[in-house]
Amino acid sequence: MRVAIEKKAPKPKTCKNPACRASFVPQRLGQAVCSPKCGLAIKDVNQTKARKALADVGRKELRAAKERVKPKGQYMREAQAAFNSWVRLRDAALGCVSCDKPATWAGQWHASHFRSVGSSPEHRFNPLNVHRACSVCNNHLSGNILGYQPELIRRIGLEAVETLLGPSEPKRYTIEDLKAITAEYRAKTKELKKGEAA
Repeated sequence: MRVAIEKKAPKPKTCKNPACRASFVPQRLGQAVCSPKCGLAIKDVNQTKARKALADVGRKELRAAKERVKPKGQYMREAQAAFNSWVRLRDAALGCVSCDKPATWAGQWHASHFRSVGSSPEHRFNPLNVHRACSVCNNHLSGNILGYQPELIRRIGLEAVETLLGPSEPKRYTIEDLKAITAEYRAKTKELKKGEAA
């Protein structure tokens, strides 16, 4: 024996045409206007919204596609740039770690590695190993290590410097590691900027 299922009558809606706004009972699923005339009246608005939605989807897909084909070197550069920005901001009140240039020096500032990335890649993102230095010391004097070491001992202590100079575990960064480093140091930079603004 079949049981007759009673269909509920659709609830009245308000027409989406701003010039009409009449109440109507929809005849089909998804009906937004009371008549074809109102549908034609708002077609341009809907087309604009549809174009924008498609463009947003297109941009997201393009970003995702670029992310899929991005080489590991690009992730490394992004992580290094985020880390270096944080170092320069962290040390903004300090002078050059390798010479006597004051924090007010008007030239270009770099994030200078005490142990170089080539000789000690495991210390690439170690905050104790990287400090703000003037471009002259970092670029033209290869970090000016003779000036760097005494100031580094003063800043972080002899024991920490000896640890940097001692043996350490080699480190191989995965793409996920590099993404995490980029996100972490972008967030830390944002926090420092927020603290400065307060």
